[in-house]
Amino acid sequence: MFKGLKGFIKVNENVTFEGGKAYDLSFRETVAEMFSLGLVKGNFYQKDEDVIKNTMDIMKKALTECPEWATKAAIYGQEFNSLKLVPTIWLVYLSTLKDKTLFNKAFSRIITNPKMLYDFLELTRKGGIRQGMGRSVKRAVNFWLNEKLNDYHATRYKSKLEDVIKVARPIAVERVQPYMDYIINDNEEAFERAKALKDVIINLNKGIVDADTVEKVSKYNLQLEEIKHAFGNLTAAQKQMIFEFMVSGLKYNALTSNLVTLERAFATETRVVKKVTEHGVFDQVEVIKSNVPKELVKVVADKLSDYEAYRKSRMLPFGLMTANAMTKTKEWNDAINKVLLLSGKGVFNVPSNVGVRIGVDTSGSMGTIVTTSLSAVNIASLFGAMVYMSIQNSNVYATATFTKKVAVSKNVNLFENAKLIEKTDVGYGTVFEPLLDNYQGEKYIVLISDGQQSDNLESKWAKLANKPKGAKLIIWHLVGYNNKISNRDDVVYLKGYSDRLLGVLKNIMEDKAGQLESIKAIEIL
Repeated sequence: MFKGLKGFIKVNENVTFEGGKAYDLSFRETVAEMFSLGLVKGNFYQKDEDVIKNTMDIMKKALTECPEWATKAAIYGQEFNSLKLVPTIWLVYLSTLKDKTLFNKAFSRIITNPKMLYDFLELTRKGGIRQGMGRSVKRAVNFWLNEKLNDYHATRYKSKLEDVIKVARPIAVERVQPYMDYIINDNEEAFERAKALKDVIINLNKGIVDADTVEKVSKYNLQLEEIKHAFGNLTAAQKQMIFEFMVSGLKYNALTSNLVTLERAFATETRVVKKVTEHGVFDQVEVIKSNVPKELVKVVADKLSDYEAYRKSRMLPFGLMTANAMTKTKEWNDAINKVLLLSGKGVFNVPSNVGVRIGVDTSGSMGTIVTTSLSAVNIASLFGAMVYMSIQNSNVYATATFTKKVAVSKNVNLFENAKLIEKTDVGYGTVFEPLLDNYQGEKYIVLISDGQQSDNLESKWAKLANKPKGAKLIIWHLVGYNNKISNRDDVVYLKGYSDRLLGVLKNIMEDKAGQLESIKAIEIL
C-alpha cells in the first residue's frame, strides 16, 4: 500500500490510520503511555482482545529491557493517575524476576488496599504470568498484612481478606491477631470497631437510632457502605439523624459515590430503568424526586464544598462529573461545580501576557464511553473549560471537520461552559489543522482529543513565524496510539485523563517537567 512512499518516509516516520504524518513511539514512551492510560489503546479501530494482548506483550518486553523504568511508570500510574489493575499486573510480572529488589520496593507503593492485594494474588495464581505464588510473593503479602492492615480494612474487605489469608497463610504479628480472629473465626467482638459495627447494625435492623448508636457511628468512623444495607426499618427522622452523624466521618470519595444513596433514602418518586454497561444489562432504581431534609442537604453541601478534602481524596474530575450528573439536589450540584472550578484555578499560575489556545475535539469518535457514564467528549469539554476558566488570556475552540471559537464565559459555571463546547456544531471528522488558523502568537496550543489529525498539524505549527520563545503545541490524548504526531521538542504529548495531568500541564506551562520527566523523577525507595 505504501510502496510509493519508499524513500520519502524518514526513519521513525509513519502515517496515522487517517493518513496524516506520524512517528513511532520509543519503547520507553510506549511503557509510559501504558501506565498513563491504564491499557494501551493501540488505535481507534482495534479490538479489546488485541489491546489486552498488546499490554501483556509490552510488559514482557519491559521485564527484559527496562524493568526499573517500567516500575517507576507503574508507581506513577498508581500514585498520580489512580490506576489499579495495570500497575498490579506489572507487579506480578516483576515478581518473576530472580532479583526481587524492585518487586519488594514497589509492592507497598502499588498495593494500597486489600482489594488490590486480592487481585494481585488472583493474578499470580490464575493469570498465566507465573507458576503459582512462590515464597517471595507470600513474604510480600505477609509483610503487607502485618504492616498495612487496619480496623477499617478488616471490616470493609472481610471476604476478600478471608480468601487472601486462606491462600497465603501469613504468620501474623500480635498487632493484627484480632483482625485474623475476626476474619477467619467470625469473632465479631475481636476488636472494638468490629463490635461497634455489629451493635450498630443490630440496632438499625430493629429500627433503633439512640444516642449509643450515633455515638458509635461517629467514634468509629463507620462508613456508609458498611451499614446502609440496614436502613430499611428506619423512619425519615432516624435516617436524617444517622446520616448527619455519618457524613462528617465519610471520606470525600465515599460521600460523592453515595449521593444517590442519600437521595434514594428520602425518595418520594422513583422508577426502574435498564442500564447497559460492559458487564451487561441490569435494572436500576432511579430517583425522580427526593425530599432530603434541609439540614442534611446543608451538611452534605458543606462537605462537598471542601476543596482540600477533594484534593486529598485523589479523585479524578470525571468522578465529580458522574456525581454531578446523577444527583438531583441543586445545592450538591452547586458545591461540586465550585470544587471543579477551584481544581482548575488551583492548578495554573500563568501570567496574563501568556496566551493559550485550547482545542476540544468534538468529532464522532469522541462519543465513545470512557467510564461507565461519561464519554470522551464529556471529559474533554470539562478539561477544556477548566483550562480556559483558570487562565486569564485564553480562548477555547471546538474542532472536528472544521474549527469554531466557542463563546464560553468566565462568569458562568464550569458545566455550562463544558456543555457549550460539547454542543458546538463543527461536524464529525478529524481535521485539526484549522485550529492554528488566525494564530495570534499564543505561547501554548492545547488540543484535547481521542484521535489523530488527518492532515499535518505539526507542519503548520512548524511554519508559524510569530511563535514566542518557548512556545509549545500540546497534544492531550484521552486514549493512546502506537505513534505520535511529532518528534519536535516543541510538540508535547500527554496521555490519559487523570486530574494529575492538569498538574503535568502546569509544569509544562511553567517550563518545568512533563509527563516523561515526572516518571523519571520518581524514586524507588
